[in-house]
Amino acid sequence: MDEHDLQIEDILEDKTVKKKVNAKKKGNRVELELCKLLTKHFGKEFSRSVGSGNRWSQVHHMPEHAKKTLVGDICVPEDFRWVIECKGGYEKEIDLNGIFEGNSRLDAFMEQSSNDEGQSGRQPIICWKRSRKPWLAMVKDEHLVGHSFGVLIHYKNWSIIMLDELLANTDEKYWFRDE
Repeated sequence: MDEHDLQIEDILEDKTVKKKVNAKKKGNRVELELCKLLTKHFGKEFSRSVGSGNRWSQVHHMPEHAKKTLVGDICVPEDFRWVIECKGGYEKEIDLNGIFEGNSRLDAFMEQSSNDEGQSGRQPIICWKRSRKPWLAMVKDEHLVGHSFGVLIHYKNWSIIMLDELLANTDEKYWFRDE
């Protein structure tokens, strides 16, 4: 009998199979979580944009006021100054080394958010939540002049801070236009 004819199970081998993540469901869940957080904090309604993530071709021919409302991942109150891109996960795609190598996924986030800024006329903010970690906010440096935070990471012309700290250290005028 040849040893290749035998089926020997390696009992030390890790056989746990990770459950496949449904990215669309995860994105929806993260967006809903952010909407609840912002609605609770501001006392105004925030909701997911219709068809979030794929709707610009649908919105393109709409009236200007509709475009400004539906750009971004989160439908914000009319007087809100910001267009929100919401990101969840990306644990394997983003690391600090990527920043130095010039191929960071953060660059794609920032480009997408800047495009939303041009389409909506609102200031761009990216809210990012990794699994089992607190929310981070990314805003352009020019929108943080006069504000100070315990920890702030500067990347290109953007700053990355804890969303809770940004909310706690800014007032209503920072977030909403006087109308």
